[in-house]
Amino acid sequence: MRLAHHQRMETATTLIHREMRISIVGSITGINPKILRVLHHDIHGKGSVAGPLPSTGGILSTRTIQATASVFAALYRSVGGPGIFDGIKMHALITAHDLYLELCQNVITITPNARPINITQAWIIARDIRTGAAYFRHCRRCHIHYLLPNDSRLSPACPICALKKRGSG
Repeated sequence: MRLAHHQRMETATTLIHREMRISIVGSITGINPKILRVLHHDIHGKGSVAGPLPSTGGILSTRTIQATASVFAALYRSVGGPGIFDGIKMHALITAHDLYLELCQNVITITPNARPINITQAWIIARDIRTGAAYFRHCRRCHIHYLLPNDSRLSPACPICALKKRGSG
């Protein structure tokens, strides 16, 4: 029993270090939110972010963010395999997010106004892929699979092709 509690606290600490929202950490670990808020304050020296979680459509507000989030989603699908459609695979999510951040730091150029998606946004994307609120769509022109949420404010066009078109226009 104590070992299980220790493992849940270790998971919570790992996720809070990455600044995952307390409500999500609580649902993953089953640890009381009051304890998690204290832990967050001890780690970061400030209170945690509160408020409702956005949908994937709210996160993917620009083509650049949609394109880079599609990279994360592809990594998550690759690491997690078909099981990502059955439940959120935390090890796969963390591994994919780490790879994604490494790519963003070393390879992918993100415009100054756009930041890489954070761990909370990555979890939301994973949740919405699992529930079908976001899905992969294949581009017939460039042949990539990109992420498209059901509640997207953007047209369902491929973000890579849209960014290339904008860059050449």
